[in-house]
Amino acid sequence: MNFLAEWFNPILLIAALLLWIGILAFTAKSAFTTAAHNPIAVVVSAFSLTALWYLNAGIGGGQLAGMSYHLIGINLVVLMLGAPAALWLGTLLLIPYIGFNGTGNLMSLGLNALFLLLPAVAINILFRRIAARLPANLFIYIFLNGFLAAAAGMLLTGLCMVLLLETVDAFTHEVLWTSAFPVFFLLSWGEAFLNGIFTAIFVALKPQWLVTFEDSRYLQSHNQIWK
Repeated sequence: MNFLAEWFNPILLIAALLLWIGILAFTAKSAFTTAAHNPIAVVVSAFSLTALWYLNAGIGGGQLAGMSYHLIGINLVVLMLGAPAALWLGTLLLIPYIGFNGTGNLMSLGLNALFLLLPAVAINILFRRIAARLPANLFIYIFLNGFLAAAAGMLLTGLCMVLLLETVDAFTHEVLWTSAFPVFFLLSWGEAFLNGIFTAIFVALKPQWLVTFEDSRYLQSHNQIWK
């Protein structure tokens, strides 16, 4: 789901945009350093996000008119590039994506980034910290960081978006919680499957594309996969 600028007060849109600019400025150095050292991973990530976001289901009429649903994919990008670079890449790709609905909608860039990118990124960081406290096992990395983090990130994203839309009275309470939010439960399965499968593929074939994957931790000879 992405927000349309017409749903919100201009003051809220400007405040969100300024806040997001501050977040980007804070993460810029780390993001560009990571991107410079992993150009192929950046290209793969950009292609993946573009494909997922533009394969969306838009609702043209009825009580949910204006809403659109798509997989997020940002969980895998965080595993590949780290959180700062994922936030920057996601923001750059959001500009043409939300601008497709009209240049006036670009005012919603800050809100869209805060609610589409940040919840899933935060969940990924949390799950990686949990995984770091568990045994160094490949399946823990793949299942926890790939599958479960992606599903949880989708659900948290949906929850945050619906709460905001209810707060600003963009849609009625009943429509949001009985029609809009349940869709995120369905999307979480697809999100978990795609993120998890590609995480497993990259671990097996291209671990160098995953900056969060520590060879010294997971590929030592005494770490048995099935242990």
